Amino acid sequence: MIECIKMHGNGNDFIVINNMELRYGAEFLSDLAAKACRRRESVGADGLIVAEPSHSTDFKMRIFNPDGSEGEMCGNGARCVSRYALEFGIAKSRDLTFETLGGMVHAVVNGDRVTLDLAPVSLDGVIRDGHVSVGGCEFEYFFVMVGVPHCVIFERERSRSFEEYAPIGRAIRNRRDLFPHGTHVNFVVMDDEKDAIDIMTYERGVEDMTLSCGTGSAASSIASWLSGRTGPVVRVKNPGGVNNVTLSQSETGDILPKLEGCTLFVAKILILSEALR
Repeated sequence: MIECIKMHGNGNDFIVINNMELRYGAEFLSDLAAKACRRRESVGADGLIVAEPSHSTDFKMRIFNPDGSEGEMCGNGARCVSRYALEFGIAKSRDLTFETLGGMVHAVVNGDRVTLDLAPVSLDGVIRDGHVSVGGCEFEYFFVMVGVPHCVIFERERSRSFEEYAPIGRAIRNRRDLFPHGTHVNFVVMDDEKDAIDIMTYERGVEDMTLSCGTGSAASSIASWLSGRTGPVVRVKNPGGVNNVTLSQSETGDILPKLEGCTLFVAKILILSEALR
């Protein structure tokens, strides 16, 4: 049996486990994610979040996708693990820092709301006027790394339903000629509210649409700000809820994103062996 907590941030749901004693190795965690994240057959989740020891920060966050791959970073997952670490004594203060493969993250926990200072985003490698053709459709895109690769596509209006974006997102994600490591794909329309955008995201690793994407919210806000569509404070409306993004620029030109949103504890679960068949 494996004890875990089920959490979600704006509908982006996770299985969160404590691995501070390093009981579980990477191969086990990869297999656990692939089996436990299955919906209907097991616990079901968009990913497995793991808290592990760090020599320099409060802890290290690892994320394993439902396909078993290990991701570099997840914004909604980072908010969830921040609150988890505080509630379960891994972090001693509501002001905490932790490692991810996508860079160092600073978090402040305020009840069920968590604000993250994401790792600086370099403008090196940003693509502002990319072009991709898939399935007979032509798209202009903005590409930026926010811990993980993100392709941002602005549309004048919603051209498809949430479910109908999945095959388009999947086709773009798999354009290895353009995105050698794959990419998340964010479909964005401007909202009627000032400095607000509405996004739907196909997530690499999950290999499907998700109700919310934290790094996608940040990436879409960066693209919107740099293209003059919004100011540096952006209200990002995901199907699962709102993320608030605040952007500034360092002296070296890097973008410094803050990501704020909700986290919810759903259940304490003992995963039984039959769920991992």
